[in-house]
Amino acid sequence: MSSSHPEHYLDTDDLSLLVEVLAAAGFYGTTATVDPSGRLAAARFLLTALENGVSTNAMLAAALVERGDASSGEHRTPQQTKAEAIDRWDDEGGAVSNVVAKSPA
Repeated sequence: MSSSHPEHYLDTDDLSLLVEVLAAAGFYGTTATVDPSGRLAAARFLLTALENGVSTNAMLAAALVERGDASSGEHRTPQQTKAEAIDRWDDEGGAVSNVVAKSPA
């Protein structure tokens, strides 16, 4: 989808790409528990990016992450929120290893 061709409509490749990016970000899929308005806002953001020539999975995913980082948490992806919670849990000692160092015999 290109901004130089405004009559161009989404095709199946575009839709598949959107679903892939949304699923990887945690907005879409069987385990997603996202508010539908958040998913819709993310989909609209990605559609605009597609219209502006951002057309690869990696570029769209990076744009979505950047959008979340720039919004003071308002537009964070579920994956960003999850990663932040895991990092906080880890920083608070939640991931203390149970491995005991063995002394040489």
